[in-house]
Amino acid sequence: MEESLILAERKGSVLWVTLNRPKKFNAITRTMFLQLCEIFKEAAVDDEVAFVVFTGGKGKYYCAGSDFSPAELATLTSIEHHGYKLLMDILIPFPKPIVALVNGNAVGISVTMLGVMDAVIAIDTATFATPFADIGVCPEACSSYTLPRIMGYQKAAALMMFSQKFTAQEAFIAGLVTKVLPAATFEQDAQKMIDHFATLSPVTMKVAKELMRNTEIQDALLTVNRKEEIQLNGMFSHDDTIARLTAKFMKPSKL
Repeated sequence: MEESLILAERKGSVLWVTLNRPKKFNAITRTMFLQLCEIFKEAAVDDEVAFVVFTGGKGKYYCAGSDFSPAELATLTSIEHHGYKLLMDILIPFPKPIVALVNGNAVGISVTMLGVMDAVIAIDTATFATPFADIGVCPEACSSYTLPRIMGYQKAAALMMFSQKFTAQEAFIAGLVTKVLPAATFEQDAQKMIDHFATLSPVTMKVAKELMRNTEIQDALLTVNRKEEIQLNGMFSHDDTIARLTAKFMKPSKL
């Protein structure tokens, strides 16, 4: 029996959601995005879940971003909305805290999504990269709104316009990461933090999030999410983008 590419397990009041595709560096397919949509929809209304931990499975990568394999790229012309966009529409109003446990390198969507997370705990060997300009695409997952506000304009531009890779410490200094933990004791130290969060009042956490991400901010994020998707769809028809994606992701035999 084939193992699920996304694992969801509740431990006490904490729902652990783990990307489980190590052979592909935990890159996320459209099917996986849709599975994540269902998981978070259910978690939002499950009274037994106080908060969610989102993390990568085994391997060097927390997540290598969206899957841009030829099979995935071929679906782009036949879908109404991208999988990431549908997931963001759920994460933006998600009523409970989401803790990102970045246990390896993060690329693309796995970086831009951090802007709507409530805490980001990273291993000290992690790197953060959004190579949009390398492949001719644009910021997504509301990152054009969230990351300049979190990191400052120039740091966000370095990441998303100029494809500069950030170390975990650099991401921490920029405000994208909440806490950096040493690789030697990462799992134990991260678990201690999660265990502590689990002792806190779920009502306080929920109300605090509701106040900080009020409906006005949610509406702004949902609007940005739509606008980014429109821009991204337009870019997929540009010759420059097609050439860059082809060169990066298509095997020579399929060129």
